[in-house]
Amino acid sequence: MSEDFVKVADTKDIPSSQMKAVEVSGEKICVVNVGGKYYAIGNVCTHVGGPLAEGRLEGYEIECPWHGSKFDVRTGEVTRAPARRSESTYELKVDGNNILIKKPR
Repeated sequence: MSEDFVKVADTKDIPSSQMKAVEVSGEKICVVNVGGKYYAIGNVCTHVGGPLAEGRLEGYEIECPWHGSKFDVRTGEVTRAPARRSESTYELKVDGNNILIKKPR
């Protein structure tokens, strides 16, 4: 396994349609499971910093619990204001039952 990737969770920790906040190299990241496929997106809303992992997940959209901004977990793109800046996305892979995220540079 490459040392560029770090284990953040087991697949059993994040059931389908659920998410989990993790931290990698000081970056707050939200790991999302959409129908068995995992995505990693910044966990700090680009509007005023709400914790996305505490929001709602509908399909591929994550909604910030503070002001309702929405983001596409696949691309980080804003799908509903008030946020205007996209979220960072992170490279993620599943190795067996391990969910791994590539360390941000």
